Amino acid sequence: MLHLLGIAAALGTLGAALFSSALYAAMPTAADRAWIDTCISQRKSNKEAPARVRKYCTCMQQIVEDNQPFESVTALERTYPPAHQMCWKATGGR
Repeated sequence: MLHLLGIAAALGTLGAALFSSALYAAMPTAADRAWIDTCISQRKSNKEAPARVRKYCTCMQQIVEDNQPFESVTALERTYPPAHQMCWKATGGR
């Protein structure tokens, strides 16, 4: 019985470590947040719901190469058409 408790404790510790590292990896950096904010500010003219725009921009940020600057969201969408369509659909778009 004591042996089973030791195994359960070890698995619990391992699970917590994996879960926390996955959460840490998902946390956006300052550069990521700035990129997303730029995307959001450029999409505001479309009159879409703010939550939908944030979700779209976050999705796009996760797909494009790190620190890739863009002149406009339109240029970015033309560079990554499948990603654009996938992210748009993920927000409930058609």
